[in-house]
Amino acid sequence: QHQHFLEKHYKILSKGADLPRPPPTHPEETEEELTETNDMQEDGGASPNRLQKEGSDDSTHSSELLGVHVKSEEEHRSMHAKGESTESELDEEDEDDDVIQLRESEEEERGSFVQHPLQQMGVFQSSLPHRPLGRTKSSPAGGVSPIKHLFTTGLVYDSLMLKHQCVCGNAHIHPEHAGRVQSIWSRLQETGLLSRCERIRGRKASLDEIQSVHSEFHTLLYGTSPLNRHKLDHKKLLGPISQKMYAVLPCGGIGVDSDTVWNEMHSSAAVRMAVGSVIELAFKVAAGELKNGFAVVRPPGHHAEESTAMGFCFFNSVAITAKLLQQKLGVGKILIVDWDIHHGNGTQQAFYNDPSILYISLHRYDDGNFFPGSGAPEEVGSGAGVGFNVNIAWIGGVEPPMGDVEYLTAFRTVVMPIAQQFSPDVVLVSAGFDAVEGHQSPLGGYNVSAKCFGQLTQLLMALAGGRVVMALEGGHDLTAICDASEACVSALLGDMCDSVFQWSQEKPCPKAWASLERVIEIQSKHWPCLQTLSQTSGYSLMVTPAGTQGQSEKDEAETVSAMASLSVDVEQPGSAENTESTRSVEEPMEEEPVL
Repeated sequence: QHQHFLEKHYKILSKGADLPRPPPTHPEETEEELTETNDMQEDGGASPNRLQKEGSDDSTHSSELLGVHVKSEEEHRSMHAKGESTESELDEEDEDDDVIQLRESEEEERGSFVQHPLQQMGVFQSSLPHRPLGRTKSSPAGGVSPIKHLFTTGLVYDSLMLKHQCVCGNAHIHPEHAGRVQSIWSRLQETGLLSRCERIRGRKASLDEIQSVHSEFHTLLYGTSPLNRHKLDHKKLLGPISQKMYAVLPCGGIGVDSDTVWNEMHSSAAVRMAVGSVIELAFKVAAGELKNGFAVVRPPGHHAEESTAMGFCFFNSVAITAKLLQQKLGVGKILIVDWDIHHGNGTQQAFYNDPSILYISLHRYDDGNFFPGSGAPEEVGSGAGVGFNVNIAWIGGVEPPMGDVEYLTAFRTVVMPIAQQFSPDVVLVSAGFDAVEGHQSPLGGYNVSAKCFGQLTQLLMALAGGRVVMALEGGHDLTAICDASEACVSALLGDMCDSVFQWSQEKPCPKAWASLERVIEIQSKHWPCLQTLSQTSGYSLMVTPAGTQGQSEKDEAETVSAMASLSVDVEQPGSAENTESTRSVEEPMEEEPVL
């Protein structure tokens, strides 16, 4: 039964990777809801720990399925004697037996990480050159072929996330709606980018994983639904779950605040799927199975604090992923870049005293008058984390609005120098696209082009051996977020052509320079690479650098002819591994890490 379970689920995974678009419904979730409903009727006194076990089932299934080896295609075809729904029902019945075996295998694999930590050249460090992993311990023995991961960009998306929607049913009045990820996924398919990437199957994060960042109460509050909540010990919820502090919205729906809608039946599964999908993708990139990745997920997460949901966010997917990369894979240093136009208050809170995670945010601040009001440049971290929180806080409103020149200048003068000195092992990007032109002032107001975000992605790919994982955050103009997502995925795939961002000769606006000078003045106390800048006037910062290394000839010429950067080595993915541009896109690539 266990083998049948693994083969059947891998068959679904393989088939899903071939399909250009996911199915409109989520049969696994439907089966789970039906099973839970039956349990509710048959099982009066369920164990209070049952839910956490089920949460672990989700994570265990996915992580194990992607590491096992299966039989040939002929054997897969022979398994089609029964329909998928029938197999799903059988698997649900056998779930308890299967998960025990899966857990044993998972613990066995995780044991290898404990035995070989990063400092002792363990699994993570040995995979730095990005070679595909070999057979895992859970592999069936004898005469089977291992799963072959293309060393390319990974994409993750799941239709379960579409179920998070206001009960009013009117998506036009809610900026954060299902059409956002649907449109992006369709754009990636239409442009052919999807077919060049490896599709990764998402999963729902377990409650234990979510609690790596959030409180137990918050996790249970938004990670459970009426269908499975009856299995909890209600004492854990500190009172009846029905006493959630809901707000009645003008549309007639409900939310946890005026704009963060909540669907009592479906939102918990959707938000857990968003978190688990980012985790799955990041783990594969960190382990060397994928080169980099982009997670098309919703709802966003960077505003979610330890015990607070706000700004469309419930669970902080990127923060949870960073914590688990360190706890489970032994990843040492992680850089989180947040270029959503709103400050990621939740991410800042999670790592404010942590020197192993560097958080850099570029956001509209306007002296605290723009949502969420946090993110002042003086907020640099606390305790051991002082200096590892960098807020590039734009002031001056939208007169003029910040654009490509301002964001690229920020990367050249602050983001990249600090990031290179930090030397991360993995880069996570909270990829909000509400700074892209097309978003009006309450939810945006800036004029950064979609192509510029592709260029910023290329700059980040020079870090951490190219291990960059991007997760969608904000952005609500469909054309803008589709254009920006296309540009970023294209950059992750290594497309370096004339259609990508063209450098500008313009200088940043005075308000932008004032913002950057303030950041440099504050952060130069913690980062030696900025100390020379702190004594330099804004105009002289525009002087062309003595030289920038690690660029292709074309990129170097464009950089020198445009605005200037620092006299630091800004390595771009066009030099040391420049053979990438001459090889076929489908060819698996390997590159040496930047240590």
